[in-house]
Amino acid sequence: MSAAGPPSRPPGRPKGAAAPENSSGEFSGPYHTGAEPPGGKRSEATLGGKHTSRGALPSESELRSFARAAAHLLTERLPRALGSRTVRRRAGVGIQHLDHRDYAAGDEVRHIDWRQTARRRRPIVRRFESESVSDWIILLDASSSMSVHGAAKWRSAVHIAAAMSYALLDHGHRAGLLAFGARVLAECPRGRGRHHYAAIAGLLAALQPARAGERSELGVCARHLHGAASVFTISDFLADDEMCSDLAALLQRCTALHALQVTDSAETELREAGDFDLVDVETGVRMQTRAGEYANVLAATERAAMTDRLRGFCARSGIAFTDWDVANPWQHTLLRHLVRAQSIC
Repeated sequence: MSAAGPPSRPPGRPKGAAAPENSSGEFSGPYHTGAEPPGGKRSEATLGGKHTSRGALPSESELRSFARAAAHLLTERLPRALGSRTVRRRAGVGIQHLDHRDYAAGDEVRHIDWRQTARRRRPIVRRFESESVSDWIILLDASSSMSVHGAAKWRSAVHIAAAMSYALLDHGHRAGLLAFGARVLAECPRGRGRHHYAAIAGLLAALQPARAGERSELGVCARHLHGAASVFTISDFLADDEMCSDLAALLQRCTALHALQVTDSAETELREAGDFDLVDVETGVRMQTRAGEYANVLAATERAAMTDRLRGFCARSGIAFTDWDVANPWQHTLLRHLVRAQSIC
């Protein structure tokens, strides 16, 4: 009998459901991206084969409805003169110069101010005022823990990624997508317009998380974040430190950071009592445990404690955070998150 829980932790610290002995960590087909791991070989992510289905995404009517509801949360509607363009006084993507700062890895060379660089004898880049139209990057967790219990978390995360992409593009923003596990598995570069949503939707419909063997390493996305952009992270955040160290690294590379935690209450509940052999779907490590009502309570309590730690870190760091149980409608959850984010980032 298999169950949820990491072998290296007590039963209350869930990681993912046990994988069968013959589970494969391989994807069913290659999707080549521009990302190159340390060995120099291109990354590959799943092309879902029989799993590829447009039905896995929200319908066009659902997307249009959400985009309309989120319009006031994704665009600025300040009084302005006819023909003028609304500009916010903060660093970001724009054409009006704001100030200078030291060069950081990943900054675009074209933004280096060579006169200031020569004067200060160190690389200096220009910062620009952020305009009402901006860049967004969606980071989607495609690790094995997202595939457990019928992949409910994965399907829900894909809905959120598709809805955010559609709404952002519908309101003139540029949007891109990175799917990550232990490495960046697939990438759709930033683009603009309805035609770009088709590219993102095609990638989302084709992707499937490996059933076993794919770890969650959010930090691998940091080196793919170039230029000013808001980052929207969708993950279960099941890691030793709830990915707080990785979030801190991302925060240094973006203008605003969102974290949406996808949870499924079913993954901390064993419906039968007895002895179980738990297998961590990401590491393959095993642990013996005895399941029952008391173990289920411990698991739910520890899962809630992990979320509380993550929520506290995000509050201290200025990261917009929402914990979402997939039993709740994604539309309400995403709108509530965007409302809350307005006062945070």
